[in-house]
Amino acid sequence: MKIDETVYNEYANWKLENEELLKNIKDNSNDIYYRFKHVLDVVDYYYDKLIDDENYSDEDDVIFKTGFYYIADQFENINELLQKVYNNDFKDLDKHAKEVNLFLNTVDFQTEVLNNDITSDEDVKKLLEFDREIYSYLSKKKNIPEEKYEELDNLTTKVFNKLNINYYSVNNIFLEIADELNIL
Repeated sequence: MKIDETVYNEYANWKLENEELLKNIKDNSNDIYYRFKHVLDVVDYYYDKLIDDENYSDEDDVIFKTGFYYIADQFENINELLQKVYNNDFKDLDKHAKEVNLFLNTVDFQTEVLNNDITSDEDVKKLLEFDREIYSYLSKKKNIPEEKYEELDNLTTKVFNKLNINYYSVNNIFLEIADELNIL
């Protein structure tokens, strides 16, 4: 089977273009880096496997692409926050890692809802608007009240239960894949 290697070249280019961002997040923002560590490890594993293993499968390709596109989207959000809110100051970004992760979690939940093409429910609408509120806190460098974390938990639980969706985060899925591959 022949794999289209275009996306693998895109990944190599993406890593080069984001080398400084990746290094600085790894070195200066452990909480944000840890969020992506297993996804990055798995994507790198499959990138290397494509080169080394002639039995590279369609399933391997899907896992690689899923992880890469997820990381690229998330890092786009981080880079925007870093530039527009934290003036490219990685230490400032790290000080707000908990809030940044809340924002990224919100985006993850929204993506799951949008992937299920469900936007008419009132709770779903609240979830889809929640990121703007969190982004507003971030842009003003205000501490996000603890009740907002609970609000997101309650809102997502309510939405996913109502819609009968079992939500598994990409991070957790890739943690399980990393464990299966013995690359933890």
